[in-house]
Formats: sequence, C-alpha cells, structure tokens
Amino acid sequence: MAKDLLILTTGGTFDKRYPEGQWVTEFTFPPGQESAVTDILKRARMDHAAFACEWLFAEDSTKITDAQREIIAARCASAEQNRIVVTHGTDTMTQRIDPATGQLSAGPSTAQAIAARQLDKTQKKTIVLTGAAQPAVLRDSDTDFNLGLAIGAALSAPPGVYVAMNGLVLPWDQTVKDIDGRFRRL
Repeated sequence: MAKDLLILTTGGTFDKRYPEGQWVTEFTFPPGQESAVTDILKRARMDHAAFACEWLFAEDSTKITDAQREIIAARCASAEQNRIVVTHGTDTMTQRIDPATGQLSAGPSTAQAIAARQLDKTQKKTIVLTGAAQPAVLRDSDTDFNLGLAIGAALSAPPGVYVAMNGLVLPWDQTVKDIDGRFRRL
C-alpha cells in the first residue's frame, strides 16, 4: 500500500507540554520534533505503509505568522498525496468568535490560507485541519478522537478544505470556534 495520507504537524495544544507545578502558564513542545501523532497512530495500530508524517514546526496558533501559514499551504500544494491532515492550534485554525467582542474575528486563519490556493480544484486534494482542547499528554485529552476523525474525513471526503473537531467535519468556511471553545457550523 502506498503512503496515500500525509499528516503535517504544526504544534498547537495537540503537542504542548506543561511543566509540573501549580499555576503554570508556560509550555514547551516535545524535543526532537516528535509529535504526539506518532504515539496516537501506534496505539491505533495504523499501518505505517499507509501514511507519511512530517513535522513542519511547533507553534502556538496565536503566534503563527503569515509566513508559517504559507509554509503549511505550500507543503499541502507540493505533497504527492491528495489526502492530508494538518494538526494545528485551534485559535487560528479557522474562523472564530472573538471573546472580547462576540463577533466573528477578522484575524487570519490557516484554513483560509490553504483554501486560497484552490488545491481542491487544481489538484483534487482533501485537506483536513484538526487540533485539541487538551494536550495529548493529558489523560482527558481529545487528541486521539480528533485525529481519528480527521484521518477518516481525509480518506473519505471529497476534495476540499475541512475542519474536524468535536465530532464534526465541516467545510472550513462553514466552521467557527465559538467563545466556549467548541466548534460548530457557522
């Protein structure tokens, strides 16, 4: 079986690690470019021949720059695979409701940057972004569920750019992260 699926990791809560201690606000990412994706796929017993996994960078989504969004979009465009999952922080993955104003944020989103390339039309690519509310290293994390959902969507959905979170798979432009942190249809 060829490696039909590409998984790109970019950090976000998915891969965050918090040091022990009370009132800790600082976090780190794992050393050696090892994403939690690797362990999740081992536990899921996914065939290694079916996917390729690449670490692009590790960044909190609120700090991702337009240049980094371009790295993600360019890698999606250059991939030989037509089925791609991107792990990403949830704050700038797609549209969100600004907690300060209660309005749709005008800030940049990675899904929008990818969709602007029209890879669904020009290259027939299916790209699914997913993330987590809790880091993978925590017992009550949603990473395994969200990654599985994203992989299933990437392997079965028609070409397009999607978000897979909270049990939903929606086109990126119909998805919003609400003030409570849950994703819903816009």
